[in-house]
Amino acid sequence: MDKPVTVGVDGSASSMRALDWAADEAALHGRPLRIVHASVWERFEGATAAEDIPDGRTEAAALEEIITDAETRARERRPEVRVHSEVLPGEPIDVLVRAGEDAFALVVGHRGHRALMRHLSTGSVVSGVAERAWCPVVVVGGSTPGRPSGHRQVVLGVGEGTDAGAAHVAFALHEAQARDCDLMAVHARSRRETRHDPPDLGSSLAADTLLSTAVPDRAAAESGITILRQVVDGPAHHALTQAAHNADLLVLGVRHRHGPVRRELGPTHHTALRHSPCPVALVGVPWPSPRRPGTVDVG
Repeated sequence: MDKPVTVGVDGSASSMRALDWAADEAALHGRPLRIVHASVWERFEGATAAEDIPDGRTEAAALEEIITDAETRARERRPEVRVHSEVLPGEPIDVLVRAGEDAFALVVGHRGHRALMRHLSTGSVVSGVAERAWCPVVVVGGSTPGRPSGHRQVVLGVGEGTDAGAAHVAFALHEAQARDCDLMAVHARSRRETRHDPPDLGSSLAADTLLSTAVPDRAAAESGITILRQVVDGPAHHALTQAAHNADLLVLGVRHRHGPVRRELGPTHHTALRHSPCPVALVGVPWPSPRRPGTVDVG
């Protein structure tokens, strides 16, 4: 059985945008769509759903309405996609992590600025799921357009130690191939010299080599897509959010820190999640070899 694209919904407008994106993603890859709702999501988020339940209705009926409406929306948007929906007992992070064990990708949304900041705090849904999920996690922001492939470009963040076999490189290549669009590999390096200093040719060569190693020319021939490479001087979060303005998807690696699954989002990930105008895919990757001076890790 094909691994499904799995999406978490909570009835909010943000989760409906995530649902739309997940349905499009499932259609793009010819995969089924699985819609899940955690039965205690509203308590976890601190916004009790019961406050929005009209008199005479039970919480169970409200939960059933959330999942039924989501399934109907997905079927109407993408009739060709097989859709399965369910309400699962448990806290959102636990439910979504379990649901992601057999998923091609796990898609979540946010509810706007205040809720997003809460999601990005310790123990929140987005960061908790990204740190623990086995599969790639795609976070769909509030500014995401209704349909994918508006710019026809996937952006990949390439950090020190990234090789051609890295999981986030493979994921980005697969996404670009499915969309029949370009892949832009971006590497950010720090520049300590002043504007009066001569160019650091050694650093430039190292950065170019890093990108060519991570996304080699043979990958273009094998996938049939155009691969572009860009070295940017300055903070990684700035380079990536700027590149994301011309992208349909931003792909970042998330390093393993506490065992084979536990990961930790860094400042670059948090900034990208707050400010990226396109969805952000977080893909788990192992720790690299020691970094060389003058480079910035963007996954």
